[in-house]
Amino acid sequence: MLNNTVTLEGQLETVKQAKEFLLGLTAENYQVVLKPHFASSAGTHIRHILDHYSALKDGLNQGLVNYNRRNRYSSIETCPKAALLEWKKIEQWLQEINQLDADMPLNIVCETSVKETQNAQTKSTLARELVFVSSHAIHHFSLLAVINSLLGNRDKGNLGIAPSTATYIRQQA
Repeated sequence: MLNNTVTLEGQLETVKQAKEFLLGLTAENYQVVLKPHFASSAGTHIRHILDHYSALKDGLNQGLVNYNRRNRYSSIETCPKAALLEWKKIEQWLQEINQLDADMPLNIVCETSVKETQNAQTKSTLARELVFVSSHAIHHFSLLAVINSLLGNRDKGNLGIAPSTATYIRQQA
């Protein structure tokens, strides 16, 4: 059962952060690229995060997760409402897979070089990949928090704060 290794609650916290971010952003701010600080928009970051979740979701049945798959130039990149709908689908999927074996074996494919095409394939588990996609999302959320700040907006909650950092902050209080 998934709960033994990766808590559903922690996964849903990541989804909640994404949904709250999207609800607080205009379509214009979602699409703007704040050059020279950023080469992509908030929408591009959200789409990239969702690409990873989708790769895991789509690869689960075959046991092969290909993180190279991208859904570039989709409405998820340009429309916060479309992205919000995708996050709701991910939330539902996470609740559905909660009963699966956390140690379910998966093969992972991803590129490892920017100079030339080099794909690595490695073995993993469902639990490990859920940890990865959530951690990857939080990493991008920190960039989204900076984008939001540069747009003059304030984030609610802990957008982009790693769980271990949140623990450290609580311990310092």
